[in-house]
Amino acid sequence: MGATSGCTLQLLLNSIPQEQQIASSYGIQGNAWFGSVKTANEVALRGHEGVFQIKQYHNLFPKDFIEEVLKEAPGGVHIVLKATTRDEVNLVAVGYCYSCKTILHFVLTENAGSTSEGDPYEMKYTNSYGNICTHFVD
Repeated sequence: MGATSGCTLQLLLNSIPQEQQIASSYGIQGNAWFGSVKTANEVALRGHEGVFQIKQYHNLFPKDFIEEVLKEAPGGVHIVLKATTRDEVNLVAVGYCYSCKTILHFVLTENAGSTSEGDPYEMKYTNSYGNICTHFVD
């Protein structure tokens, strides 16, 4: 499965008491070092859930497609894609425009959370005159 996926899986499994590893589903969140489709697939195969940011390990992830679709989108816009792996694991790919310059990528196991809109967060930034401005992002 590869070193990064294997390390991530061991971190998850070693943090769950042995008697609970089969009886309960646990969740793990990983930043870009941990994130890959392979990792999400392996976590799901063991009955757990995960949310992982994708940066450098984007093999099998539709990063180019997401960036093309969102290249002109304003902050707060997102795209959600669903797919099934060769192992019959349902995964979700999310592309999120954090700003007009930054697109964040995530891969989730199917039941790791919801992709429906929640309460917006308050983004603060400085305009060209040095004033603090606020923008609510879904």
